[in-house]
Amino acid sequence: MTLSRNLRLWLFGGLYFTQGVTLSFILTFNILYLGEAGYGPGDVGLLQGLLLVPFILKIFLGILSDGVNLFGLGHRKPYILIGLLGQTALIYLVPSIPVADGLGLYASVLLLAATCMALYDTATDGLALDSTPEDERGLVQGVMTAARAGGILVVLLVGGWIVTNLGWSWYFYILALLLLLPVPLVLLAREDPGQTQRRPFQWSAFKALGHGTILLVAALGILYAFTLDGVLTFLSDYLRQTMHVAIGNIGVLVALSMVGRIVGAASNTWVTDQIGHRQSLFVAIALASLACVGLALAGGPALVALFGFVFGVAYGYYAAVYGVVAMDFSDPHISASMFAIFMMFVNIGTAGGQSVGGMLTERLGFTGMVLAMGAINLINVPIVMGIFRRSRQDEGAVLVQP
Repeated sequence: MTLSRNLRLWLFGGLYFTQGVTLSFILTFNILYLGEAGYGPGDVGLLQGLLLVPFILKIFLGILSDGVNLFGLGHRKPYILIGLLGQTALIYLVPSIPVADGLGLYASVLLLAATCMALYDTATDGLALDSTPEDERGLVQGVMTAARAGGILVVLLVGGWIVTNLGWSWYFYILALLLLLPVPLVLLAREDPGQTQRRPFQWSAFKALGHGTILLVAALGILYAFTLDGVLTFLSDYLRQTMHVAIGNIGVLVALSMVGRIVGAASNTWVTDQIGHRQSLFVAIALASLACVGLALAGGPALVALFGFVFGVAYGYYAAVYGVVAMDFSDPHISASMFAIFMMFVNIGTAGGQSVGGMLTERLGFTGMVLAMGAINLINVPIVMGIFRRSRQDEGAVLVQP
C-alpha cells in the first residue's frame, strides 16, 4: 500500500470518524427512534444484541480480507469501499421503512448495515497494519481512537438538534452523508496486494480456553461488557421516558458519559503504573458498581449526567485495563489470534448485556436494572482474584503449542 504519512493519518482518522458516527446512532439515537415508535426496552435490547453479531464474527471477515484479493483490486481497499457504500445506502433507506408496523424489515436493514461496518472496520485495521511503519503505529492508533470518539461526540451533540428541528428523516440523510466523507481518501490510496501482511488465524488459540486462567480472562471480558453496556444502552431511554428530557438535550447529557470514557481510558496507563493490573481491575470494578448505585439513586437529569460521567470514566478505565490484561495473557506464539478471541468474548458480553438489560428494564425499571447490573459486576472480584492467583502458579507456562 502506497500511502504518504499525511494521507495515512487523514484516511484512518476519517474511517474511524465514520465508525464513531455510526456508533453514536446505534448506542443512543436508535433507542430513542424505536422508543418514539412505541417499542419497549425488551424489543430494543434484543435488536441491539442482534446488531453485535457481525462484530462477534469479525474473525471470519479478517480471514476473508487476508485471503481473497477481491476483483483483483486488493485485500483491503475493495472491502472498505463495499462496507462504506453499502452502509451509506442502507442508512439512507431507513426513513422509508414503516418501523411502527413491525421490526422485521428495520432489523434486517440495520443488521446488514452493521455487517457493512464490521467489514470495513476489519479491512481498515488490516490496512493500518499493512501500511503503517512500526515507529508510527502509536501515532496512527491515537489518531484512530480520537477520531472515533470525535465522531460519537459530534453526532451526540448535534443529533438531537437535527431531530428536533428537521425531523428524523433528515437525521438519517445527514448521517448517510457523513459516512461518505472518507470515500475520496480511500479512492486516492494505491494498494499493492503483494504487500498485504498475511496473518493466518491460529485456530489452535481456542484450545487455550481449556486453560483455567485463560477461561477466567474470557469470563472477565464477558461480564465487564455485559454489565456496563447493559446499563449504558438504556441511559438515553431513561432520560427520555422517565426524566422527560427533550431529545435535543439527551445527546448532550449522554455525551458526558463519552467524555468520561475518554478520561478513564487516558488515566489507565498512569494509574496502572502506580498500582499494577490486579489492583487496577479492583478499582474499575468498585468504580463501576458505585456509579451504578449513583445512577439508580439520582433524582434528576443533572445527577444522572454527573453519575453518567463517572460511569463513563469507569467504562473507559475498565476497558483499557482489560485490553492490557488480555494482551498480557495471550500466548506470544499466537498472540494476535488469542487477542481476537478475547475481543470476541467482549462483544458476546455486550450483546448479552443489551438483551438482558432490556428485559430487566421492562420488569424492574431502569433503577432496578442498574442495581442488578452493579451487583452482577461484583462477580468479577473473585474472577480477578482467580486470574492472578492462577497466573502465579502457571508463570512461564506455554498455554498452546505453536
